[in-house]
Amino acid sequence: MLRVLFVTPDPGEVTAFETALRENGVTSLVAHGDAGADELCRVCSGLHPDVVIADLRRSFDALPLRALRRRLGEAWHDATNAPLVFVLLGARQIAVREWFPFADDFLAPPHAPDELLTRIRLLLFRRRQVESGDLIRFRDVTLDLQSGVARHGATGAVMALTPREWELLRFLLTHRGKLYSRERLLDFVWGVDYGGGPRTVDIHVRRLRAKLPPEASASLENRRGLGYGFVGMGG
Repeated sequence: MLRVLFVTPDPGEVTAFETALRENGVTSLVAHGDAGADELCRVCSGLHPDVVIADLRRSFDALPLRALRRRLGEAWHDATNAPLVFVLLGARQIAVREWFPFADDFLAPPHAPDELLTRIRLLLFRRRQVESGDLIRFRDVTLDLQSGVARHGATGAVMALTPREWELLRFLLTHRGKLYSRERLLDFVWGVDYGGGPRTVDIHVRRLRAKLPPEASASLENRRGLGYGFVGMGG
């Protein structure tokens, strides 16, 4: 059974998420944001959770992710194999990049329990799909995260991507199933300090789509008012 641990400054605020998870057969546990390694282990009855959801909606400083990662490693005596960490962000935390190195995925507002459950399942699915060589396969594309190379899945030919096109492809493939507006993509791929306009996203997506093999190219969607993304869930 899937085990999810919420770590939050206010345990009373995750009730809707807990209910939705439990209704879908997920074991949902809650610990206070200040819980130490022993308390985290006690809450989980000593069993390693699959996913830890860090609630950052109220205050980024209330739950430092660096410290949380350390406490998880202490609780299960293996900092390199700690549970996946998922973060719930408030609107003002989206542009705060300090959480990037310590989180595996995120949910931005509005926070829907059904979307949370779907993204947890997708997160675990992607973890299973990442092979020992840090490869991600989607349709007819293979992404080598270690070497920074994208290959045509059928021929093995290296795709001639610019560094920005590579980062855009990597972000969209590792966040399959969700659409991102041009403004969000600018924040997450170009960085919050980027001075260009959102039309640069359209240009890069158009160039990327032209370089992708046929199946992946057809799967890169643009929905008016919603944004860009690989919405198809197949691998």
